[in-house]
Amino acid sequence: MKKMKAKLIIICSIYLLIVSCGNDGRGYEYMPDMYRSPSLETYGKNSIFSDSSNARKPVAGTIARGYLSTFNYGESLEDYLISGEQAVNPYEYNDDNLDEGKALYSMFCEHCHGANGAGEGSIKHPIYSAIPHYNDNKQIRRTGGTMSDLKAGHIFHAITYGLNAMGPHASQITEEERWKIVLYVQKLQKNSNE
Repeated sequence: MKKMKAKLIIICSIYLLIVSCGNDGRGYEYMPDMYRSPSLETYGKNSIFSDSSNARKPVAGTIARGYLSTFNYGESLEDYLISGEQAVNPYEYNDDNLDEGKALYSMFCEHCHGANGAGEGSIKHPIYSAIPHYNDNKQIRRTGGTMSDLKAGHIFHAITYGLNAMGPHASQITEEERWKIVLYVQKLQKNSNE
């Protein structure tokens, strides 16, 4: 009986030695996908979603990064100039949109550009000392015209991508809100030209 126990112990020891050496070194894991999630290609087939058309739609109420439904121009100077000629504000010039644009302007723009667009906001740092006036009819800008000649596309582009010392506001202001600010800025341009 002792020989049988000794043989059984030796066989079990050899079996455990073989089994333990055959592992890839990570040991046994309860849920391996928690440690090493499977990589999926963006447009490739995968086992997670049964219908690939529903696979990567954004969550309701979110906006995909960099996606603009009404403005398809890049950050370059060429796109800035082209957007001024081609981009059209999709929102109607009416009292409701102007009121909302004025409220947004007072939250995001007035501290630099001032209440009437004359560049007399509360920011008094030297780096921001040359804030352009919407009624400027003298200094020629990169568009080849003056500030009072700026079109909707130019203004939207500047709000979206920034211009000179003004940083981009795309992450802070939605596309719709930017267009409504454009309407209000154009109203300030008209008022300054009268």
